[in-house]
Amino acid sequence: MAICKIFDPYPKSSREEFFDNYEVLDNLEKLLEGKFWPLIIGPKRTGKTSILKIVGKELNGIYIDATGIKSLKGLADNLISSLTYRVQLDLKVLKVEVTKRPVKGLQSLLGKLGDTVVLIDEVQNIISPWFISFLSNAYNNSEVRFAFSGSMIGLSKTLTGKGKGKFKGRPIVQIETTPFSEEVGKEFLRYGSRECGVKISEGEIEDAVETYRGIQGWLTYYGNFRSLGYPHDKAKDMVSQIASNIIEGEVESLGEIQKLIVKALTMVEEIRWKDLKNLAESVGKREISDWSFNHALMQLVDARLVKVVNDGSKKYSLIDPMYKYIIQRKGW
Repeated sequence: MAICKIFDPYPKSSREEFFDNYEVLDNLEKLLEGKFWPLIIGPKRTGKTSILKIVGKELNGIYIDATGIKSLKGLADNLISSLTYRVQLDLKVLKVEVTKRPVKGLQSLLGKLGDTVVLIDEVQNIISPWFISFLSNAYNNSEVRFAFSGSMIGLSKTLTGKGKGKFKGRPIVQIETTPFSEEVGKEFLRYGSRECGVKISEGEIEDAVETYRGIQGWLTYYGNFRSLGYPHDKAKDMVSQIASNIIEGEVESLGEIQKLIVKALTMVEEIRWKDLKNLAESVGKREISDWSFNHALMQLVDARLVKVVNDGSKKYSLIDPMYKYIIQRKGW
């Protein structure tokens, strides 16, 4: 049975397979045409990769997944691999040059690409101290235009001028992706139901949207299982299995204080700073200094795992509801 495109869990590569957020696509292309370098920020599973891939295809750009890339050499190797069937360049010579001198090799490569768009996904993973100076040089001395996506930490923060690097003053424009609103989430499932020829009742749609709180990735997995013939409850169970594996890995990558904060947030809907600190200390059975707690909390906010709710006083809550469900179920 072929997977219905709208519910395909893999990142989308065309507008026809994409739902909503067309304004983000148009805005991204408009900024690139104006020589600005967009940075897409947002929670995980809210369509950032699909947006980059669609824009890359429409602008004949080069998409790079930086998930496993740490160094400039890794970036260069990935870029060269993407060029194998695209340009008439002596890639063997470039590979040798990049191996010996990654910065010079990359600069030489960009000089040969001309007016090209390079889209780097999960850019915060590149931790080379030379990357910012490389981008500065690329902006001043090549026609290549860049677009990025990532969490607002590390390199991503530096790109916006809020970090410790020296990329301030460059034409970086931040674009935010967010989960679907309740109504858009419902319309997504209704539309997918019609397109895929699968019957999903209004009650089931409402329950799924309430469960996944507009997170596009979980809604897509749910729709995919429904299109494969699984009933509502079974589809939700299977999404939970996937979420369990994914979220377990994401939690493991957090620092110890961050883990305490996330666990504390699974116990409440929203909470003030002082109460959250007290709850995290109670969970961890330890005292946490104000500075250490605030630093860890702001990292979670920047990573778009935690959101700040301003309704007269600042309150904090988890963005992805599956964190609460999985952590409580596993008893972490």
